[in-house]
This record gives sequence, C-alpha cells and structure tokens, in this order.
Amino acid sequence: MKKYLIALAFVAATQATAGEFVPAAGFGSQYGDLGAKFMYREGTMAAYAGVGVGGGALGFHLAHSAGSPHVFGMQYGFSSDVFDGKDMLLGTYDYHFSGFSGRGWTLGAGLGVADYDDGRRDGDSRTLAVLNVGYKF
Repeated sequence: MKKYLIALAFVAATQATAGEFVPAAGFGSQYGDLGAKFMYREGTMAAYAGVGVGGGALGFHLAHSAGSPHVFGMQYGFSSDVFDGKDMLLGTYDYHFSGFSGRGWTLGAGLGVADYDDGRRDGDSRTLAVLNVGYKF
C-alpha cells in the first residue's frame, strides 16, 4: 500500500508542474516541409515532432526565459523533399514574435549537415541551411 501512495504522490507532483501541448502549422524542416508541429512545452524548454507532406522532424527548443523571443535548439529531420535530404542534423534559431510562451508567428533558420538524396551516392553529405515560418495556436 505504501508504494501505491508514493506513486500517487509522484503522479500528483508531476501533474502540478505539467507543461502544455502546443500545435503549430507552417513551412520548413521543423514542419516536415509543409505541415504541422506538435510541441510539448514546459517552462523554457520544448520537445517537438513535425510531420508534413514531404518529411518529418524531431527536435527541442531552449529559451532564456518564457517571455523571450529568442529560441535555440537542435533538430533531426528526415525525408525532406524541399531540402533534398534523407537525414538532416541542424542547429536552429527561432524568433517568436509573441515570446516563447505566447501564441503567434515564428520565423527561424537552421544550419547543419544533410545526407544527399535524389540518386546521389549514399554517405555523401553537405552543409545545409533551412528557413522555417510557422504559427503557434
């Protein structure tokens, strides 16, 4: 019985500090070329998955404060038609016009490496820059 009470207390404690799910839509590698991004945001950190018509992405965001418009992160993208890559690993910067914790427009960029797709030799990679434009609901 004691372990059930401890488990219940743990669940209650994590629910008190739980974050929120934030949907977004846009264009860019974070949105699977053209699609949606689903974030779980807690405080100044967020983890996300993006899926769209041309690909997908997994990543995270870090902000200095919840109200800060400047957000840095990392992203793994896959099967991008627009950016011509099978696998992408990018460092990202996003500007959130209404702050990290607000709703509204975001504009961002990413820089990293990508494996070639489209009939090129497997294992070849190149430097890649991407643009992301989206709206958080």
